[in-house]
Amino acid sequence: MEQINDSVEILNIVRSIVYHLNITNLANMTRKIIALPINNIKLLEEVTDIIYDRALQRQNYTHVYADMCASLINDSKFNKLITNTEISFQKVLLKKCSDVFRTLTKHNPRELDKLKQIMQNKNLEQQMFISALNSYQFEFSKRVISNCRFISELYRKGAIPEKIILSYITDLSYENEELQLYCLCIMLQLTGPILSKAYDLNDVVETLLFAKDNYDLSSTIKCLILKVQKNAF
Repeated sequence: MEQINDSVEILNIVRSIVYHLNITNLANMTRKIIALPINNIKLLEEVTDIIYDRALQRQNYTHVYADMCASLINDSKFNKLITNTEISFQKVLLKKCSDVFRTLTKHNPRELDKLKQIMQNKNLEQQMFISALNSYQFEFSKRVISNCRFISELYRKGAIPEKIILSYITDLSYENEELQLYCLCIMLQLTGPILSKAYDLNDVVETLLFAKDNYDLSSTIKCLILKVQKNAF
């Protein structure tokens, strides 16, 4: 690869790589990113943003992006590109995953209330108001579900510490809203077979079954809970 020093050019190359990423070109594209001269924290964060955002946009390919990220983390030179600092690609990536995950368990109602207030101040018609809220909720749900898939795939590839994935599962087990329960099911399906070798997950499964029997949930989430129960580890 010819020498590249311009940050804008580097970011454009990364965008092109992650936009076209698939299982066939994964190894080659990963090597291209590793070869890039990423030599400052701001650029590393911007590169991580591009990879992470694209991973969440392509829900059916989160495992491919997780593969790429695991390879980048396992490459010691790339993961610790910036010398004389504690910053690494892994730490930057996990911070982004954590920030989105925390909106699922803590901040979403607050953000939704802010949005409602803004729309009320604008005196939007009721139909426009409802449409905007539905659009926000749809995009929010899609993003946090993709994030949970991505986190789970990263764990399966050894790129996330066990204690982090366990803390996420524990946090979700205290929630009783359908979106959070759906995310918990997704995480258990993907990580349960590995975690259950060292941890008892029966209490978490029982929490899901309690929710199925006692909360007003859609048939979709009930079926997903039964699927988790059937494949209990």
